[in-house]
Amino acid sequence: MSPIVSKRHPYNFYFSIIFLALFYIALGSAIIFGYIRESSEGDVKVKTFFLLIMGIACYALAVYSIYRYIKNAPTIILDEDFISFGNTTYALTDIKKVTLTGKRPFKYVDNLPMEAATITFRNNEIRYIFNDMYSNSWEFKYFLKQVVVDKNNYTEKKELSIESNETIIDTFEVFKGNQFTSFRGIILWVLIIILIYAHFNNSIKNSYGGNIFLAGAGLFWFFLNSYFMYYFKVSNSFFLIRNHNFFWVKKAYRISDIKEIVYETQGNMPNCLRIITKDYRDKLYPAGTLRDTDWLNLKTTLESYKIKVRNECI
Repeated sequence: MSPIVSKRHPYNFYFSIIFLALFYIALGSAIIFGYIRESSEGDVKVKTFFLLIMGIACYALAVYSIYRYIKNAPTIILDEDFISFGNTTYALTDIKKVTLTGKRPFKYVDNLPMEAATITFRNNEIRYIFNDMYSNSWEFKYFLKQVVVDKNNYTEKKELSIESNETIIDTFEVFKGNQFTSFRGIILWVLIIILIYAHFNNSIKNSYGGNIFLAGAGLFWFFLNSYFMYYFKVSNSFFLIRNHNFFWVKKAYRISDIKEIVYETQGNMPNCLRIITKDYRDKLYPAGTLRDTDWLNLKTTLESYKIKVRNECI
């Protein structure tokens, strides 16, 4: 087989690094300029030196963010005989234990819980493969499950597509919620209404620049909040992902292909559902319109189909 080489995720890894580094550099620069301004005016006090220290600390955080992300998500190469994390290589025969799912500490300023595979070696070293940091993390998990855990030969797994007409004949139970009574829906549509009102306000309705700004702000706000409005449909054979406002979204999973469902939340995001399939592909779907009762009813339904549900937030 050809070696499996990790592919860092374009958004979760690269965008996060760039955003964090630029944010801390911009913040540090603003603080340093404040220090320079006060120093040039001869107003040198203890708080002035504190500004200098804070500015330097922000620059340090920018460097630390890049270092920490690269350290947490090194380049991984997996072959029939070895696995390497950056410059460190281990023989597969030295692996003592593999845990393919579960939350593990993503070390940053604090230890953030993140879905990952855990590999424990005979010398008690532990390595993590964080799902969200790599776009092909599932390939490593699938190989490790076959070769290390099950002691079988590796065979590549091809994702089987589901034709849209396959799901038409099924009867689905819907877990949807109401976007107009949910927090996420209220903040979405209240601001949209305010922007529409501002558009028709006489003071700016003839302003080309103002209208462009309002349209851009409205579209950004709509797509941002709509991303948090997935909902779910379950039948005897399929699990469907839909979205309140993205009517074109229709992702289907076969019930028989689902290994595990995880209820989780990240930062200021609403409650999310993560689907992990039997080949260890996974995808996160924020669902801010579902109430706790909807989540618990969905859990009961999924478990009736022998699907493991890991509830980390409800």
